[in-house]
Amino acid sequence: MHLSSNTPFKHEDLKMKLVAFVGCLVLVFADEKETIHPREPGWTGSLLVVPMDGSHWTGVKAVAEEMGRRGHKVMVVIPEVSILLGPGKHYATRTFPVPYGQQQLDELKARNAEVLDNKQQPLLEKISTRISNIRKFVDFQRATAESLLLNQELVDFLGTQNFDAVLTSPAVPTGAILAYNLSLPAVYMLRGLPCGLDSMATACPNPPSYIPRFFTRYSDRMSFRQRVLNVIVSILEPLLCRLIYWSTEDVASRFLQRDVSVVEILQSGALWLLRYDFNLEFPKPLMPNMVLIGGINCAMKRPLIKRWTRIRLGRALGLGSC
Repeated sequence: MHLSSNTPFKHEDLKMKLVAFVGCLVLVFADEKETIHPREPGWTGSLLVVPMDGSHWTGVKAVAEEMGRRGHKVMVVIPEVSILLGPGKHYATRTFPVPYGQQQLDELKARNAEVLDNKQQPLLEKISTRISNIRKFVDFQRATAESLLLNQELVDFLGTQNFDAVLTSPAVPTGAILAYNLSLPAVYMLRGLPCGLDSMATACPNPPSYIPRFFTRYSDRMSFRQRVLNVIVSILEPLLCRLIYWSTEDVASRFLQRDVSVVEILQSGALWLLRYDFNLEFPKPLMPNMVLIGGINCAMKRPLIKRWTRIRLGRALGLGSC
């Protein structure tokens, strides 16, 4: 049985393991000076991490390291050639071969940097360049997904490791596909997904009347004209998603040996860790299995509550700020 956010767990032991992992993930960014030990030897779990290369790896690596430091068994599956992915102190790695080299990755990075630098490009040229880069990115992710999912020896090995959950970035749903195949709860860490895929996968309301679409650059306070354009963009977004994810759906269908959509795969997500903070972002609805973790990569120097307590105490004693 494949687990989904809309399907209750039938096995109580699996449910309790997931609860333990959720609690540990929520508390994983405690003060680095605090010493944390597992409750008992039998309480530790096993976590499979299938990361996305690039900046997405920053937050996922921090979680993998901290989970390993707390005594859990953590295995990270990475390609032999990557931009940022690599070994760590508190987790094990398992690599798999890919059909591209470091030079091709460097060229892809250079093209993306060129797009960011050329902000004054004509509109048609900008659109053409973006589409070309998306196609190259899709080809790159397809090659990576095929190298992992169609590596039967590696998939069989992972299936024998008795993992309790899979931590991955659903922007490239290779890890989500693997979790779906292994019938494991998937924990997603993300900033957001294009075309509102996260809302569709979790059945979360996503009204275009006050939730701006990414390409519009509107705020949540739109005029009538802006709302109309926002609705039109929301209607056209699935075409962009089709361009981005059609190759992933093809690989997933061959791997699972049946037709499957990205939305169906993402519905297996048990927990969505959103790098989102309403102090900086526009308001939007959330579902019970969505947890806001915005700012997790910020170092905690002096907790605000302790600092405020010292200030109030100092003022009460006539000593000023402590």
